[in-house]
Amino acid sequence: MRISIVNTSSLICIVLTLIASYEARKIDYPIRILPLIICWFSMVYFPHCLAHYIVGRLFGVEFSHYTLSRSMLSKSGIPIISRMFSVRVFLTLRIKRRARRGMFAMFISGPIASMLSPLTVVYITYTYDKTSANILAILTIFNIVFSGYFSYRNGCIRKAINSLKS
Repeated sequence: MRISIVNTSSLICIVLTLIASYEARKIDYPIRILPLIICWFSMVYFPHCLAHYIVGRLFGVEFSHYTLSRSMLSKSGIPIISRMFSVRVFLTLRIKRRARRGMFAMFISGPIASMLSPLTVVYITYTYDKTSANILAILTIFNIVFSGYFSYRNGCIRKAINSLKS
């Protein structure tokens, strides 16, 4: 898939997610949490590859295209997680030219974006609904622990560490 199309689509999805999390204030409380959780997951998914691309380009990594592939979390060894993440719906950037120093920064940027970007939804939600914001904050803490651990074992953080060795 073309890089410009995927990056533009990801950026549009991020903007729409931020707008939707603000507009969710118009939905009554118990139901409001559902669209907010969708917004939260969108902020886990869409900034990830975009961060890889932006940081990679800043550090001299060249990319050829995107593909759909399985998440590295499919190798977690936990049956339910392995099944859930083995679906080929995860965007993967294909590297055309590596930049020795840039590989670490490029690989580490994706997990950092996936861990911290959902905080924007938490912050927006906090301006009008503290209860939902607290639920999303707990989800964010769980995401940071979960993603940090499994990305270190099998994902982008592991690739970042390995890039320093070669």
